[in-house]
Amino acid sequence: MEKQVEEIAAGHLAHVFSTCDATLAKAPIAFELACDWMKNKDPIRRRCGYSLIYELSKKRRTKELTDEFLLSVIDQIRNRFESEDTWERMAMAGALVGMGKRNKTLNKEALKVAKKMGPIDFNEGTGNCDPFDPVKHLTSDYLKKKLGLN
Repeated sequence: MEKQVEEIAAGHLAHVFSTCDATLAKAPIAFELACDWMKNKDPIRRRCGYSLIYELSKKRRTKELTDEFLLSVIDQIRNRFESEDTWERMAMAGALVGMGKRNKTLNKEALKVAKKMGPIDFNEGTGNCDPFDPVKHLTSDYLKKKLGLN
């Protein structure tokens, strides 16, 4: 995995490497990699770490992915997102969305950070896509119904 992540050079590649039902997220070491990479000095690894948290939060109900752990990741994002580049904020926002879809408590905390973060314009001036808005995903009618929020 370390050799493969060394070859990633662009924001979208980090996303595809770590999410989109990627093989990496299914590996037994995915959780440990996510924890290590979120703290890494290398921005590509941090993106992959947050993207792995997104992917793992969607699927895995394991002893490691406790609410306590995920709340600590939300706090880490709260404390770091302003100092990070667009692509890392995108990965962080994706992680917030994944975590915030798990239950009411995580939704509430993820939503607080997402509101501070705001929509993320990743178009680099092209205007081809709407900015990514984690608040929109965390407050969707579907999610409100699923989690019993109203």
